[in-house]
Amino acid sequence: MTKKDVLIVGAGMTGLTAGLALAEAGKSVTIVDKGRSVGGRLATRRIGHAVVDHGAQFFTVRSEEFAQAVRMWEADGIVGVWTNGFDSNDPDGHPRYRTEGGMSQLAKHLAAACRNAGAEIVVKQRVDAVIDSGDSLTATYEAATRVPDEVDAMVITSPVPQSVDMLRAGGTPVPDDALLVTYDCVIALLVATDDDVSGVLGPIGARQAPLDPMFTFIADNKTKGISPETLLTFHTEPALSAALWNLSNDAILDRLQAELSRVLGSVKPTSIQVKKWRYAAPRSGHTDRCLRVEGTSRPIYLAGDAFGEAKVEGAFRSGRAVADALLDGSE
Repeated sequence: MTKKDVLIVGAGMTGLTAGLALAEAGKSVTIVDKGRSVGGRLATRRIGHAVVDHGAQFFTVRSEEFAQAVRMWEADGIVGVWTNGFDSNDPDGHPRYRTEGGMSQLAKHLAAACRNAGAEIVVKQRVDAVIDSGDSLTATYEAATRVPDEVDAMVITSPVPQSVDMLRAGGTPVPDDALLVTYDCVIALLVATDDDVSGVLGPIGARQAPLDPMFTFIADNKTKGISPETLLTFHTEPALSAALWNLSNDAILDRLQAELSRVLGSVKPTSIQVKKWRYAAPRSGHTDRCLRVEGTSRPIYLAGDAFGEAKVEGAFRSGRAVADALLDGSE
């Protein structure tokens, strides 16, 4: 086993951003994710010939730090402006960006840059424990197919409750602040139809809360410009999602059928799939962009969109912040 400088748990926006910055600075980096591919909530799925974003739907830009990255992604042809507001009668002029081919393509673009900088990316491996052995840190894996990773520093970007479980499983201290971070869950419905949906969602192809009492976001991925065929994404309101969470998919669809019919009117679905996001968005986050775990021999940081600010930009800025913390501390 070759000891690396840094292990990053989670290959979403935060993990990939941190990994790229650290690898470009000359650190040896491994990024590991339990999913089948990189991206986390930058999630895109194919259903037949259709393409659907079922996690993050778009992103905005509020800081110059993020704006610089977005300008590079635009120049690379990865992202572009979708709309300047979701009310077609009163757009607010603030750009909402989409990713060409779906949000997961941005994650794949970042992953390729990480690999080009020398980082290793491993998927389909779930970390079950983080152990502080005194002079190094070790991550052990749920599957016996991967040898434990021994590193000098660790960044955990998973949803905080999952990060806490990893620390506890290895007997590693848990920051009290981490226990205060909570999340909303969201149930997504992916609705295919052969009908024209322009009368439902208008020329922009989307509606955002508070325009609908039951769905925080509704979008047609064809009008959005990422799918050759119509496929709608519905994000169910968090309190309703929580109430329905433990039901079967069939029972969820049965409970939401009347609300779908209310929105769709004469539009008839040809298929509906359910996707659950247990940790969809932070409800109460941490004010800092990353959080060091105190009382360990080597640095362990928690990071992600629950730190500093939520959404895609918050995840990006958390990744940059945790990379800076490791580099500035020469750790």
